[in-house]
Amino acid sequence: MRKLYITSFYIILYTIISSCVKLNPVENINNVSINGNELILVGNEGNFQYGNATLSAYNKYTNEISNNIYQSINQEPIGDVLHSITHINHQIYLVVNNSGKIIVIDDESFEKIYEINNLISPRKIIKVDNSKFYITDIYSNTISIYDHYNQSTSYISVSGWCEDMVMQNGKVFVGNITNNLVYVINSSNNSIIDSISVGTNPVSMQEDARGNLWVLSQGNQNQNESPSISIIETQNHSIIKSFNLVDNQSFPGFLNIDIETHQVFLINKHIYKFQNLDDTNPQIIWDNSGNNFYNLKINPYNKDLYITDAKDYVQNGSLIIIDSIGNFKQEISTGILPKSIVF
Repeated sequence: MRKLYITSFYIILYTIISSCVKLNPVENINNVSINGNELILVGNEGNFQYGNATLSAYNKYTNEISNNIYQSINQEPIGDVLHSITHINHQIYLVVNNSGKIIVIDDESFEKIYEINNLISPRKIIKVDNSKFYITDIYSNTISIYDHYNQSTSYISVSGWCEDMVMQNGKVFVGNITNNLVYVINSSNNSIIDSISVGTNPVSMQEDARGNLWVLSQGNQNQNESPSISIIETQNHSIIKSFNLVDNQSFPGFLNIDIETHQVFLINKHIYKFQNLDDTNPQIIWDNSGNNFYNLKINPYNKDLYITDAKDYVQNGSLIIIDSIGNFKQEISTGILPKSIVF
């Protein structure tokens, strides 16, 4: 019965993904860029301490979604709180925060390859070189250095909760939420060479087309500190611009920059858009009318915005698709607490 069940599931999944099976963009015979098998992955956090994190696959051409694909294929649950997903070299890294592990799966079959274990409370992972990965953490007071070749882990000592990371020209910029800093790490010797003071609670970072680093800080409502953006010049580590955002008594997050159009989007209760890299007065393009926006990503192929809605944190959430000027296109049901989006 188990073999029959797995076979049936693969038939259904194959119908959803329609043709080839890679997530990476490829060129077809007409030189039109397509999104591999047309799939978009959504990582659903699940409820804290319930161990009900799931992975969904949405086909943007057939508008079909298959939920809980990891468990169906691998016959095991993901674990407790799927905080983030990173796609690296045909492998997908599922960072399972409260389970203290990272599951690595194949981006074609979604079958598990291996796990990185014995982590405290991991948040994000990035590849530093062919063998080395950095992993941030809430509670460990370290950035873990995972060596893929010998499957060993060493550490960079830090103070407090580290979250987002961006690598540029041999340096890794790491947001430290506890101390309102961005660390600068020399990736060749794993040493912290600088720290840059930014706004309160720096949660999201992204490089723009000029090579500058945008840092979104949530602020602190209890201390009347507004959310803000700091723009860092990455060669000399100086802040070239900083400005506050409207305080909507929410928790801004998930800054996204379109490298081609230079437009910047973020969640600050509503969905905001900067028209260009010099704009400091973003405009609302999508009003929050009872939603609980949780993440935002730009589709690199058609520039649509994919926004996850966590609803009430208990029921299944949804994936909302709008265009870059705020026109609604579609809403699709997902698992509980949809967060990560991978194109």
